[in-house]
Amino acid sequence: MNFRNSIWLLLLPLLMICQGCDAIMDQFFANASPDVDLFPDDPLSEPGEKTHTTRHWDELHTLGRCRFLRDPNKLHVAAGKAVGLNAPFRKNADFLAVKDSLLASGTLVYVNDTTGYRKKSAKYSYPYLTPEAYKVLNEISERFQQKLKERRQPAYKLYLTSCLRTEESQKRLRKGNRNATKDTTSHLYGASFDISYWEFIRVSNGRAYSYKHIQNILSKTVGEMRNEKKLLVIKESGQFCFHITVIQ
Repeated sequence: MNFRNSIWLLLLPLLMICQGCDAIMDQFFANASPDVDLFPDDPLSEPGEKTHTTRHWDELHTLGRCRFLRDPNKLHVAAGKAVGLNAPFRKNADFLAVKDSLLASGTLVYVNDTTGYRKKSAKYSYPYLTPEAYKVLNEISERFQQKLKERRQPAYKLYLTSCLRTEESQKRLRKGNRNATKDTTSHLYGASFDISYWEFIRVSNGRAYSYKHIQNILSKTVGEMRNEKKLLVIKESGQFCFHITVIQ
């Protein structure tokens, strides 16, 4: 037996172990619980899959697994254009001038504090969403509250940190926040909102708390609704929030 063959015989068991590890990891990701940070999501759509929604966009079927809750920003923007406002507002004054008519027509809904979430004072956004986005926000809140009850946790409100933006407010945000996207954002179309996964408001005393297990409950809630094709999500590390866009 020559030296080269001896080396292969020594490496063969190691290769077999590595292949076994790959199989184990594949099985783990196939059965992982959404309660952990690293978990697989079902694709939003497979190539050739028929959709029953009336509003859709071509790139949706290209989205595969998203283990870190980070759907590409280009999909958020495509969704915003498809289901949100027809066009973004360039100036803050432009939006304020027609705000009341948009509310009267049902194009936008004013987002007020509820028993399930509280708005954070925001300099760069307005508390308005499309009816579809508003509905998803409330569904997230209701499911989150239900999961807290099931796990015998205290009641917490979600912290809503951002909603509708104008091009002017987005530009100002970029100047003051290096984590803000340099690309366009779906916030311009009223179909997106941000929810903090760092702070949760305890209902009993109104104080903010940060707990990993509460974050996991919110992650599971958002992940489930993503798999149900109700939303897209980016888990933003810089702002410690879930950037969520409604898709139907």
